[in-house]
Amino acid sequence: MKDRAFFTQDEPEWLERFSRLAAAFVAASAALVLAGWVLGAQVLVRILPNMVAMNPVTAIAFICVGFALWERIPAKGQPRSWKQKVAFILAALVVLVGTLKLVQCLTGWTFHIDRLLFSSRLAATDAHPASEMAPNTALAFLLCGLAVLTMDFELKDQSRPAQVLALIAGLIALLALIGYSYCAFALYRPRGAIPMALITAVNFAVFGLGFLAARPRSGIMRIITSPTNGGAVARRFVPMAIFVPWILGAVLLAAEQKAYFRSESAISIFAVATIFIFTALVWWHAKLLHKSDLDRQLIERERAEENLHQATANLERSNTELQQFACIASHDLNEPLRMITSYLQLLEERSKDKLDSQAREFIGFALDGAHRMQALITDLLAYSRVEAKGTAFEEIDCEQVFETALQNLRVAVDENKATVEHQRLPKVRGDRVQLTQVFQNLVGNALKFHGAAAPRIHVGANRHNGEWIFSVRDNGIGINPKDFQRIFVIFQRLHARQEYSGTGMGLAICKRIVERHGGRIWVESGPQKGSTFFFTLPVLSGG
Repeated sequence: MKDRAFFTQDEPEWLERFSRLAAAFVAASAALVLAGWVLGAQVLVRILPNMVAMNPVTAIAFICVGFALWERIPAKGQPRSWKQKVAFILAALVVLVGTLKLVQCLTGWTFHIDRLLFSSRLAATDAHPASEMAPNTALAFLLCGLAVLTMDFELKDQSRPAQVLALIAGLIALLALIGYSYCAFALYRPRGAIPMALITAVNFAVFGLGFLAARPRSGIMRIITSPTNGGAVARRFVPMAIFVPWILGAVLLAAEQKAYFRSESAISIFAVATIFIFTALVWWHAKLLHKSDLDRQLIERERAEENLHQATANLERSNTELQQFACIASHDLNEPLRMITSYLQLLEERSKDKLDSQAREFIGFALDGAHRMQALITDLLAYSRVEAKGTAFEEIDCEQVFETALQNLRVAVDENKATVEHQRLPKVRGDRVQLTQVFQNLVGNALKFHGAAAPRIHVGANRHNGEWIFSVRDNGIGINPKDFQRIFVIFQRLHARQEYSGTGMGLAICKRIVERHGGRIWVESGPQKGSTFFFTLPVLSGG
């Protein structure tokens, strides 16, 4: 939305410039009126001959409040400590003038604060109305002076009472301006008192706008100047809510006075026109907000895609570096381990007759530890190479893959007197070597973790929702459900090494291989109830 560009900077300087222009306008217009009183130039005192003139004390009060506002606007790099003090004094004088006049209007006490200058020329004549300070003018001065004095006071909710005071003064001026445009005396001449002069109403309206613009990032203005949808709504609808009914009402009033339509017709037209105009404005603004939201969503989506791409690239780089590290570390660790194992075996052979039973036992412990370390390194290397060393996928027959795995386990099957059954397995796309390892690890676990009875293993596959669900079921010792996730984490063992051998890497490797093939793996089991491992692979295209 275009108007947001004006409010994206940290300090919207154009609003501060507008505030200075408003302060200068208030002071300069009042100075012209005061010069008219001094020189006796009625053209400077009154806009029209038969209209109320701005009181000379009112003109001085405007000069004071305009100068005070100018000095309270922040000036970059220019310390103005003494001028700030002068601004406070002038604002306090304006408060005093407004207060005294209000007290006089409410109590009847005669301070004659508005008759200090040119008192002989202020009374009403046949040609001109009286030029005293109106009660609503005094109230507006009281509010404006207090606003300048408390300009930077902020409540806990970050609201600024000074802006509310200036806003009320501006609304008093707006009522007077509308009253002048509609010839509605009650709006600018309360209870038959001296009316507010037209130029006075203009000055208060300009001062109110300038005061609000002086602090564009605080209080009420924080919302109006924000580049959010709320700020856009406020910037568009507040001026429209003021000027559309005002202008429409003035047009219809003029038409009624010329007898173009009757009063009830004018009111009906006003209602219908207001409904139509504001409906059109709401629809127009809704379209702008909709477009803005779409643009924002597009930007956020592009940013999210960029972040995802960056995260993916970082993850791929990290995985590559991790695989390289694992390969290098495995190679570097295996070399000294092989040397330790070789020399321990050599020591055991050459010093067999010289060593006692305890020394030979210690050598045995050391060799066992070295062998287990070599097994861990080998499995870690296999885990890291699932992605890096895997071959390209091809169409393979799982029947042949399973037979290869079973052949590799033939010795373990015979030793455990196991019974291995399987149904016809399908063809899939995958890495033959890695899928052989999956079947070999799962069947090997079934052979290892068996109970008192001889192992009975069944391997099957069922098609479901575009994928093959493979199962490896056994009658072994089972798994506690709380460990279902843990068993697929690297180096996680559920039993002591004295009970069952292994490194705790087999199922983690299976999980990584299956995920590389676009599948998932899980287990269903219970203690002493056997286990069934499931993993999925995509169905062949067209299969």
